[in-house]
Amino acid sequence: MRRSGTTRLELLAAGALLAAALPAIAAPAAAGDARTAAAEPAELRRLFPQEAELLAASLGLSRLVLPPEILAACRPDLSDLRLFDAQEKEIAFLVDAGTAAPAGAAGHDGLEVTQRYAPQLREAARTETRRTSGPPLRRETFEFAMPDTASQTGAWVLVVEPRAAEFVARVNVEGLGKGAGAAALVLVKDGSLFRLPGTPGAEKLRLPLPPFGGPRLRVILETEHPFWLQPALRLESARVLERGGRIAVPLRILSVRAGDRRTLVDLARPPGIVPDLLRVETATGTFDRKIEAWDEGPAGADAALGSGRIYRVAALVPVGEDELPLRPARGDRLRIEIDDGDSPPLENVAFSAVIRQPSLIFTVAAAGGLLRFGGGRAHPPRYDLVSLLPPPAALVTGKRAQAAALLYDPATVRPVSLGPIHPNPAYDGAPALAFAMHPGAALDRRVFSHLRPITVPASPEGLSRLRIEPADLAVLGDDLSDLRVADDASRQWPYLLAREAATDLVPLAVEAPERRDNTSRYVLRPPVSPLRFDRLLLDTDAPYFDRAFTLSAKIADGHGDEMVLLRGRLARPAGDPRPVSVDLAPVRAESLTLAVEDGDDAPLVFRSVQARVLLPEVYLTAPAGRYALLLGAPDQDPPRYELERVRDVVLAVQAAPIDAGPLEANRDYSVSARLKGSGLRQTALLWAALITAVVVLALLTLRLARREPAPPG
Repeated sequence: MRRSGTTRLELLAAGALLAAALPAIAAPAAAGDARTAAAEPAELRRLFPQEAELLAASLGLSRLVLPPEILAACRPDLSDLRLFDAQEKEIAFLVDAGTAAPAGAAGHDGLEVTQRYAPQLREAARTETRRTSGPPLRRETFEFAMPDTASQTGAWVLVVEPRAAEFVARVNVEGLGKGAGAAALVLVKDGSLFRLPGTPGAEKLRLPLPPFGGPRLRVILETEHPFWLQPALRLESARVLERGGRIAVPLRILSVRAGDRRTLVDLARPPGIVPDLLRVETATGTFDRKIEAWDEGPAGADAALGSGRIYRVAALVPVGEDELPLRPARGDRLRIEIDDGDSPPLENVAFSAVIRQPSLIFTVAAAGGLLRFGGGRAHPPRYDLVSLLPPPAALVTGKRAQAAALLYDPATVRPVSLGPIHPNPAYDGAPALAFAMHPGAALDRRVFSHLRPITVPASPEGLSRLRIEPADLAVLGDDLSDLRVADDASRQWPYLLAREAATDLVPLAVEAPERRDNTSRYVLRPPVSPLRFDRLLLDTDAPYFDRAFTLSAKIADGHGDEMVLLRGRLARPAGDPRPVSVDLAPVRAESLTLAVEDGDDAPLVFRSVQARVLLPEVYLTAPAGRYALLLGAPDQDPPRYELERVRDVVLAVQAAPIDAGPLEANRDYSVSARLKGSGLRQTALLWAALITAVVVLALLTLRLARREPAPPG
């Protein structure tokens, strides 16, 4: 989440709304105060495209559990969500988002609140009893008043913390009534407390007490140690508050493709859905597959989110595991890789995001009200209520614990439901990036050797996204400086570039190996050249091998030189059927040569070789319509768009995918037009100067040679 960018975006939207409200400012002064009082809520409500009515059965403290369709339309931090009362005044709320259990951990999600009471001792005594056999028995007695506040769980836990690093003690606890002659009630008889260093978990300092409503407590500790325990005493009462349940939200499948004995699936992730678990459903009855999840998109940067195994044994009651714990995702897509091995792909596979269902806690002061949400144009509100719920892993004691517990008391907090969701009539539907949707300078389309026709869709926020394919990268320069988007009037449109937004697997053609000196040399050719990649995946039927290798490449630098990229060992452990992965620094090559030292073993036979290609994405701020992606002018300088200065603002909104046509040669391409370009003109002048210098030097050399005297006869 780019908080700073989203804040700027709201400021821009608010600025536009303020300009629209200028006529109202010039209204008569008599009505000015009333309009000013309602101005901010009126502007704020225009930032949210959807709304739903609040249906509260009673007034007072209330809780609204947010359904999946609202979560999918909002940002992960729910910044673009607000509550309004019937008078359009903003209602403060706190978000109870639940607490996430550690990945793979069992148990319920909850918040532990603890009451803690440190008593003031009324009486303390020490006695020592000498015995005929064994060491003396030391007895320490402590009396203190019980807390005025009742335990939230109905009972207290006595915590005894001696200073000694090692001890064993017998403990008795008595409850005392009012008056000196009141009989003592035995609460704990012959209990034990101890601390044994060097033994893991060998410590017991807590003693649960039965319910007791008397005014005083007496604690008696007995030991055989030659020292007094002198413990610190306190009472605690801990309660785990359940914080929301879990729901499964189906994820839309963007693409499914096979490669490298794997199934690769791209999933769309709505902004407000940040899964704790990925649930996989399939019609395949019995299976056991390794699965990996990757974060994709400009913010995801191809980061690994989680890996594990899903499996099922079909029976009357199927047994298995169909959920994968995930780290928080940031990109707008998930890439799922399922290792099929030699098994067929899973049938009718579907995916769901398992999330903690958040809720809003607020006060209903009057009937009526609206929940407005979506749009991604508002910054997170700063309500004081947020401090009522402690952060995860925080210790809450005393009255703070009591206050937090009240938020989960059904008798205190009443449920609120929602009416049907419908468009907000006050919503300002202008694209959030309308300020950036203007053409740049004109260009000469003739200097670009290739183009790809594209159709920009109507995007609610004015942002669209186009993935650059491997065929495009083969035409473009390595720095992508010769990439432009132009309309029919040859005006270029500003864009932002995410250089490594996604990856794809491209098959390489493998020529029969040339064997010399017990070494096999394989020539690997990509389907388009040159190709930029950072990983090779080599698949072979050989069950085991461990051989030295050298990987060389013909680098795409115009000279056709071959250089060594990597040396190492190509190895597959016995029983591991997965393809062998070779990672290297990103390189742009026309072809590869893999030299494998076989020794006296037979050459390896590769049934497939694939390269992982790093694919950029273009983020375009342009109105809907037909455009051209222009490529292939290596002497062009990189474009400089002022859009780059508000990169965070632009990438904070959701982008619509662009429909792209096939790559084709530019029919208007002209070599003479390229020669008129600054880069080629300077190159031509340089070559002309060099040729002229060579000719002049040749003439001077010839003249000097003619003037040399003949050798004496």
